[in-house]
Amino acid sequence: MQVLDRGIFLRLKDLSRRRGVTVQELIRVLVIPDWMRRFEEESNRLESLRRHRRARVARGTSGLAVARVRAGPKRETTA
Repeated sequence: MQVLDRGIFLRLKDLSRRRGVTVQELIRVLVIPDWMRRFEEESNRLESLRRHRRARVARGTSGLAVARVRAGPKRETTA
């Protein structure tokens, strides 16, 4: 089951009418495969970034990630 915003449905309806198909056919043939392809590309990109980070951490000192801390201005305290 799917629920679409009215504006999106009207756009899909217009596209499907121009292509000579139903909205359901347009979603099955065009929208879902495009969404799946984009989802897969994004998943592959994120996995590549994760592998890169794991490899970078493993090359560091004893496998531990080291954070750089920058000292800010000292605060004066009043007693």
